[in-house]
Amino acid sequence: MSIDIEKFRQWLTKSLAEDGHFQRDWQREAFERVPRHRFAPETVWAWGGEIWRPVVREEAPCRWAELVYADASVVTQVDDARQEPTSSISAPAAVMNMLTSLDPQPGDRVLEIGSGSGYNTALLCERVGERGVTSMEIDIGWMHRAGLTLRSSGRRPHLVWGDGEGGWPAGAPYDRLLSTAAVRRVPAAWLEQVRPGGEIVTPWFPNARGTGLIWLRVQEDGTARGWFHGGEAFMPVRGQGVVPLDVAGIWAATAGEAQRVSGGPSPELDGLDAHGRFALGVWLPGVVCWPQQDGWFLATDDGGSWARSAGSAWWRHGPRDLVREAADAVGWWQGEGSPSLFDFGITVTGDRQEIWLRSPERVVPNPRHPG
Repeated sequence: MSIDIEKFRQWLTKSLAEDGHFQRDWQREAFERVPRHRFAPETVWAWGGEIWRPVVREEAPCRWAELVYADASVVTQVDDARQEPTSSISAPAAVMNMLTSLDPQPGDRVLEIGSGSGYNTALLCERVGERGVTSMEIDIGWMHRAGLTLRSSGRRPHLVWGDGEGGWPAGAPYDRLLSTAAVRRVPAAWLEQVRPGGEIVTPWFPNARGTGLIWLRVQEDGTARGWFHGGEAFMPVRGQGVVPLDVAGIWAATAGEAQRVSGGPSPELDGLDAHGRFALGVWLPGVVCWPQQDGWFLATDDGGSWARSAGSAWWRHGPRDLVREAADAVGWWQGEGSPSLFDFGITVTGDRQEIWLRSPERVVPNPRHPG
């Protein structure tokens, strides 16, 4: 069965344009010159309700094209044992938002962390020129595949196999650094390898379900300061990833030991929008919040403490009182006037990272380590 892939391309281009995702003229031009399907593998993956299922281009070309040209990330690799995606092509709108934040200029020297399929690398080549792009990939198989696809499209950026958290000092200093993998902590090496006045854009995750996009400008003293520019969700760099919690398993093993919470404030989570959930992640890094059919489940990344609501009732288990901590977080956010995620900024030094609200002097307190 043959399909007209151009119809899918044209639909996505029109959709992105109508929704305002091409915020610079060059972005649409680059998007149209870099066919997304050329960078997608012959097998991509779709969620089948309980497990990830392969979609093979030769067997289901229309479904394959729909996935590749949807305004969503395309899962290109799955860990079968854990049923967790380990590689993807980022959603087009998220890619454009990141490129808007990075604002690369012709002739810039750019370090990209996470080549993946090479799709984003190709877009950078279109803007700054292939000689200005160095792209790192930790998975050697993906690096080789990206290199082949890029060369077949006439682009020859510098590809490096290695752990992107350490950057690539041999090519420094860079004007800009773009990471396509999320970090909890911005690596010190990135600050060292971007020139003063240069910029860093990276997704951020405070917990296994957290989202955020950081824009930073490197200062003369080697520190960096900037703002949150969006709520994108990206896979983490491998060195900072977390093992997904088995919520059902935790509940089965420890529900009988839980304490019912009586008295004190309870977190009002049902009404939280994306900005409130972002603030919750800022206040409680390392705590994940899952909606359930009849309430909420909160847990630390290691599963050592959790809280569960059903209706208006709460139970908790473990050394941390996540009910009180979540109530304090929501109360703080509401007390500050329910600020948007764009009101938050961040300062990064070689050994510290501080998130602040509206100005660097107003650091968000860490309830576990006051002062």
